[in-house]
Amino acid sequence: MSRGLPWDVKWLQDCATLRCKQARQAEAAVLLEEVAKRTPPHEATLRNLGTVYNQLREFDKAKTYFDAAAELVGEMEKEDLWNLGLVHKNKRNYAEAAPMLEQALANWIRDDPTDDVTLAKLYDSLGSCYDEMGRHEDAITQLLEARQLYNRSIGAESPLYGSACERLTRAYVHGGRYDEGLDAMIEAFTVIALQDAVHPTPLFELLGIALEEVPLTRGVDPIALARLEVPIQAAVRNMHYRALDRDGNCGVLFERMARAMVLSSVAQGDREQQDAAARRRSMARALLNHAAPLVEAATREGLADLTHVSLLIDHEMKALDAQDVAYRVALAEP
Repeated sequence: MSRGLPWDVKWLQDCATLRCKQARQAEAAVLLEEVAKRTPPHEATLRNLGTVYNQLREFDKAKTYFDAAAELVGEMEKEDLWNLGLVHKNKRNYAEAAPMLEQALANWIRDDPTDDVTLAKLYDSLGSCYDEMGRHEDAITQLLEARQLYNRSIGAESPLYGSACERLTRAYVHGGRYDEGLDAMIEAFTVIALQDAVHPTPLFELLGIALEEVPLTRGVDPIALARLEVPIQAAVRNMHYRALDRDGNCGVLFERMARAMVLSSVAQGDREQQDAAARRRSMARALLNHAAPLVEAATREGLADLTHVSLLIDHEMKALDAQDVAYRVALAEP
């Protein structure tokens, strides 16, 4: 910093970029505000500040910076349409958000038709906007395009691809297309489960869609959840390797994982189906045994009241016991 311009500004910018990648946007905002003080007005700095404040959910402040960037340039460029469209979407001003995002996408297709990743992000933004507006079929169309572009450009193992699958899951389910929603959910879960930066929250939320928004037993066969067996195993291994399986967050996630296995593992069918269901029940029991003390500790230590999760674990254990008895009876039959 003592060397002065331009080195101090470069340090501030680089440090702000790092803080954003570390999800420390509040610190990044302070650094970028300092950049703005030390340098003449520049649209890139203003857009970066707007982006950070948008991520911090300070939407009015974000809009002020995005407006300032457009005013400085002298016109509303495609980046500004995208940025301001996202602000309006986040503020649920959909009547303003959707046209801006549509125009940003059209302008990007016109100017940079081969920029697959940016176009995928724009399709993603517009699709999620449509979904929140209740235009679920339009959302599905946009999100399918986003997923295809991500797959073509950066591959199906990318976190961006997984995020597109997650948003597609929501659009399918909100639109009542539950079987396709489950397909997209399982794909999203698999991608996230295998990431180096695996985290319990998106896995928990995806399972919540399958368990609480999809009408299982009323049109959708719970056996479809059996397809989560291998992805769940992968997630458990990955979380253990990264020491993410030791707190209440893990406990509530493992309960949902176990619930998916319980629902898809009724003791019925032929011998092969019965054996597969018994294997999943064994997996569910291991998950619940791991989850129970973590959930109880979180409640006892005042971190969160997870009493309801402990009750779910007890209920699911009893369901497993009952199905195991039915399995043994079936095996004893001639």
